Amino acid sequence: MTNTKNPIVIFDGDCAFCNKSVMLILKKDKTESIEVCSNQSEKGKELIKKHNITADINSTIIYVIENKVYYKSTAALTISKKLKGLFPLLYLFMVVPKFIRDGVYDFIAKHRKKIIKKEYSCEFVSDESIRKRIYF
Repeated sequence: MTNTKNPIVIFDGDCAFCNKSVMLILKKDKTESIEVCSNQSEKGKELIKKHNITADINSTIIYVIENKVYYKSTAALTISKKLKGLFPLLYLFMVVPKFIRDGVYDFIAKHRKKIIKKEYSCEFVSDESIRKRIYF
């Protein structure tokens, strides 16, 4: 079983919006420690099984850090704390009740394939510090 000490994001690898979001996370990660894998990858499947994840993995971002698993808006906002620039300010939205945050998250998730309409094609990553944190 794959073991990782770094925080890891599990996402829908067949979604252009999700892939663009993950690339943004990798580029803005302050510590260059966040790893990513699609839910379709071997590592993704192993982590889903290891952490008994039962959420709808095709419409939910999953963030695993220190064996804690976060979903939907909580995952996105928790990730934002580790990013450069103004992204950590997004964490202030944690004061909004979870059912409202997740309602907004679900709306975006439902329409994500319309937001970025093109089919996803694997983005070539020339930066080694980013490429080494992506698992296929």
